[in-house]
Amino acid sequence: MDLFQGLTGPFAGMGSQGLFLVSSTLILLIIVFFLYKTYRASMSVEAKLAEFSSLSQSSFGRKLRLIEVNADEYKLNKKVLGPLARIIDEYCVLTTDTKGVITFANDSFLTLGGFHFRDLVGQHESMHHPLDHPELEAHFMRSDQARRGVWNGEVCCRSKNGDLYWVNMFLFPLSYITDEDDGYIYFGTDITQIKAQNSELIQAVRDKEQKINQVESMLLHSEKMASLGTISAGIAHEINSPIAFVSANLRRCEQYLDGLASVIQGLRRRIDPQRFEQFLQTEKSLTLNVRSLEMVLQDHPALMRETAEGIERIKKIIRDLKHFSYNKQEDFAPVDVARCVNVALSLAGHELRNRVGVRLDIDTNLPRVNGSESQLSQVFMNLLVNAAQAIEGRGEIVIDAGADEHWYRISVSDNGSGIAEEQLAQIFEPFFTTKPIGKGTGLGLSISQDIILRHGGTLTVESTPGQGTRFDIRLPLAQQGQAHAA
Repeated sequence: MDLFQGLTGPFAGMGSQGLFLVSSTLILLIIVFFLYKTYRASMSVEAKLAEFSSLSQSSFGRKLRLIEVNADEYKLNKKVLGPLARIIDEYCVLTTDTKGVITFANDSFLTLGGFHFRDLVGQHESMHHPLDHPELEAHFMRSDQARRGVWNGEVCCRSKNGDLYWVNMFLFPLSYITDEDDGYIYFGTDITQIKAQNSELIQAVRDKEQKINQVESMLLHSEKMASLGTISAGIAHEINSPIAFVSANLRRCEQYLDGLASVIQGLRRRIDPQRFEQFLQTEKSLTLNVRSLEMVLQDHPALMRETAEGIERIKKIIRDLKHFSYNKQEDFAPVDVARCVNVALSLAGHELRNRVGVRLDIDTNLPRVNGSESQLSQVFMNLLVNAAQAIEGRGEIVIDAGADEHWYRISVSDNGSGIAEEQLAQIFEPFFTTKPIGKGTGLGLSISQDIILRHGGTLTVESTPGQGTRFDIRLPLAQQGQAHAA
């Protein structure tokens, strides 16, 4: 049966010889095409090898380049070419002579650094050193690290455009694999992205550790302050006893002095003034004359009043301190907010000193709120201390209050430095503070807001940087407070 029998189309009218001629021509054209492709590939290989040979005299380097170019041009199976081909295919490879001059770099290494052969071959390996980062000197490429055998480590290099990149590099002498050249071979993998991720993770861990340390420090400080509050209550109780008898003795001394002053005034009225003055001069144990005696008689009542006032102030501070440090569970009861403010002013006096004035505008006849006097005193003390610390130099704090049929409203405002807008949303978060380290724990406002919320009220803030801050508190009146507590 004829091979071309039954064909249709453009070949249907041709005989067997004509069809054979066409087929032979097609096969010949295909063979010519492949021969041309092979010729072009050979020319490309020769051109690349010639370019490389003009740059490097290393026979081992030319061998590596020959393996790499042939495998790429002819799409050869690199496993057939042996371990060197697999290394060139899978790793970033670089070779140097014994002095560190680069003799070969594969495509992976060139691509990683953005270089061409002419940029690297014949140059010293130190061209990769990022000299502007002396802290990375231990990670610079150095071929002498392989003088004693195989070396492995992380190498930092600078690319052609100036960026840093990292390679996990193995380095060993060429004498391990060839007798043709002396020098060193590097091969490794790009770990730049891994290093960046590790750096981010390390920094995140450091940030977490720093925050944990801050929290631990704050908790220790809070525990210390809690212990101090308990101790202060005990000390205040112990101080009460000596203060009591000092106050009693002072009142008795005042009575004695008043009596002696009356006796002296009576003698002066009944004795001739000249004889009285002679008496004062005659008595050697007396260091008084008539003028100094007159001053003593006039001044001692004022001295006694001032001393008694000082003792009363000490007793008030002790009472407020005991009240403030009271840490047992309290049942809410009607509270005079004005008294809470006075307790806070007494305890925050050390922050106010003589540089910050306080202007009170609170009607003593305002209705009471239902709550805890010690907790509300703590809120006002926190606000006063914060306001005083926000004022640099002299300034003023204004406290004003008012009420309607349902709510008690009170505000604490200062003319200090104010709070930036981006920080206002965070100031009630636990442990957030704008104060320097050691100046605050970041718990004051968080605790204050929690106390006000437990009283069924609200605590809000308004601030303008450079002008001051205003905290507004709204508390339900006693009847409303009982409903909230229920």
